[in-house]
Amino acid sequence: MAEKVREGEEISKAIWGYVGVGVLWIALVLTGLAIERLGLTSDYLTGIIPGEVSTLRAKNEELDSQLRAVRDENQRVKGLIGREQATSDALNICQGEKKRLEEELKLAKGGRQ
Repeated sequence: MAEKVREGEEISKAIWGYVGVGVLWIALVLTGLAIERLGLTSDYLTGIIPGEVSTLRAKNEELDSQLRAVRDENQRVKGLIGREQATSDALNICQGEKKRLEEELKLAKGGRQ
């Protein structure tokens, strides 16, 4: 019977050893994720170890440049729309002046006859 108790204790020690190693690995992974999320990793470390950070930074830079291009294009289009609106307003003013002058001309011709 004494041997069975020892075997049980050895199994218990082995199980607790695996549990301890598992908890340490989980803690290590969570600590790594926390450090990564907080941005505490150095550029040197991320340059050596390829991972999600460098790809996300590259994608972020690409999206920033695309956003800048879209904003510039939007600003250009707004400028074109403004110029077209100004041209349209000027045309409407000119057409109104033309009608007024034509009416004055008709009245002047009608008054001479």
